Amino acid sequence: MWGWIFTSSLVAILAALFAQKYDPSSSTTKNDNNNNNEDTATTTTPTASSDPAKRTSSSSSLSSPKAVYVIGDLHGDVHCAKHWVQRTGLIIEEKDEEETTDTTTTHDNNNNKKKNKNNNKFKWIGNENSHLVFVGDYVDKGPTSRQTIEFVKALTDQFPKQVTALMGNHEMELLLDRDEKRHSVWGGAAYFQMAWSSVHPGEYLNYLHDNDDHDQNSNNIEEDSMIIDALYNASIEVYGYEQERNVVFKTKAETTDSEDNIRGSILDFVSPMSLRPLIEKRMPIYQQLYLSAFSTGTELGTWLEQRPVLALIDGTLFVHGGISSEAAQQINQIDDNNDDNNNNAHAGIDALNQALRLHASESQLYDFIENTMQGRAVYDMLTYRGNHQKGACSYLKNLLPDGVHRLAVGHTPSDSVRILCQGQFLALDSALGRWFRNSGNDYCPGHTEQVSSNGNYRCYKMDDTCQGQIVKIQHQNANGKQVELIY
Repeated sequence: MWGWIFTSSLVAILAALFAQKYDPSSSTTKNDNNNNNEDTATTTTPTASSDPAKRTSSSSSLSSPKAVYVIGDLHGDVHCAKHWVQRTGLIIEEKDEEETTDTTTTHDNNNNKKKNKNNNKFKWIGNENSHLVFVGDYVDKGPTSRQTIEFVKALTDQFPKQVTALMGNHEMELLLDRDEKRHSVWGGAAYFQMAWSSVHPGEYLNYLHDNDDHDQNSNNIEEDSMIIDALYNASIEVYGYEQERNVVFKTKAETTDSEDNIRGSILDFVSPMSLRPLIEKRMPIYQQLYLSAFSTGTELGTWLEQRPVLALIDGTLFVHGGISSEAAQQINQIDDNNDDNNNNAHAGIDALNQALRLHASESQLYDFIENTMQGRAVYDMLTYRGNHQKGACSYLKNLLPDGVHRLAVGHTPSDSVRILCQGQFLALDSALGRWFRNSGNDYCPGHTEQVSSNGNYRCYKMDDTCQGQIVKIQHQNANGKQVELIY
């Protein structure tokens, strides 16, 4: 059972190469065991102060809102998503009687059939000229990703001219995973099957109500909870043996039959062994229901496909990852060509957003990202971290389109929002999700402390409070704007 763990150096090298080319987001975490923090971008703690797709205009640019509130990466935590929206003071929620209350447990709230959909109505109570921006990464690294998407979607649906929700790299990976051509890219697995940085085991329970046959069997509820607990325990064992890069959430049959696979199955770590046949049968059902919920033509799939990559609001360019020189060249090239025709001065931003929307279906997206210059630029802007590097401030201005004076991004986490480059660069990922803040990229259940059998890894009990910061960007005077942190 354990023989494959002590893999040859060749397998380790291959895994490392895959990790470099397809690097799941690094984490900032207070879990001392976490070894998944691969990116070490320089960060500075700031000093605290006291859908374009659905707009009537096709432009991704908005001018002169009274204030712009920006919420960073939420990563599967609907409770904190609602907390931070409340902290903006822009929106109040009128709760539906059947609303399911979020808890800090792993899956207490997930088996309430068809009640976890957000049916709430909202009221805009802020200044009508204010704007709310989400920078992406609503999913993964926490077990309430579906509820988080449904919540943010409800806001964009009700306030399409005042709420912008960008695409994050984790939403992109989810959309790409719908194409079977992607199911061997990550060392013989799909992104959602990774043993870290992707789908929490508890997340799968949010989709079981989509399968009426499964729901009608009362025995399944108890079995499903038992399976999810076993998958969390198996994950902890994987981390205890430092095998997260060599294990995937695939069945034994799938890892054995695939020629592309260089990793082992999570089932090798499941205890008791008597559960393994049941998980071997049930886990593919969970995963298919998960992907099907985001298929082209579904409510959630369509919404994700329409997320813009870029939004320009009153001189600030919002993008999830960052702007590389290659991506800037794509934007500027379209702008230059457009200037000859005296059209929209920021046509490059609109063109890239439009290109993604036109090619976001599950039958087109993979080829668009892999085989077109625009697609590669889109993926680059979702994953790029180079704007955080030492010395990047010196050439930041050269990367931005004319008229843009500030770049605001998520994706690269720290415990705090970072205001850099004399206010021209905002790094907004302050680990807002509680599961991510507690255990980083690792799959810890959150509601309890657990230790691996060999004692090498510990999942800590999660703090119930929502931590981090969001920002408010507002006019200070005729010469500039003020960026205020909101706790």
